[in-house]
Amino acid sequence: MATLEKVDLGILTKGGRIRNLSGKERGVAARAELGLDNLDKGGGPVEVIVPEYVDAISPSYFQGLFSQSLVTLHGKREFLAKYHFKASPQVMQWIEIGIRNATSSRAPLI
Repeated sequence: MATLEKVDLGILTKGGRIRNLSGKERGVAARAELGLDNLDKGGGPVEVIVPEYVDAISPSYFQGLFSQSLVTLHGKREFLAKYHFKASPQVMQWIEIGIRNATSSRAPLI
């Protein structure tokens, strides 16, 4: 059985000083910093931890961070089977919007 990988978005918040994660370019940079390309290829599930002090993840940031994962994993179903989000209900709403936007856009994702 594969081990559960963990990604803590807290490392992107400069010690909690950043409460809103926004901007597609920042999301793309965070993707590289977190090594998501390698996690996409790994066999096991990934728990994504969003600290309680984070108020929002903008849809553009989410797209920069996870659009390539949605492509690599061939869509929403496989993405959600791989990535499990641990976040407040408020942030989960932002994540759901990000997923919806990333999977419904006809424009290139990245």
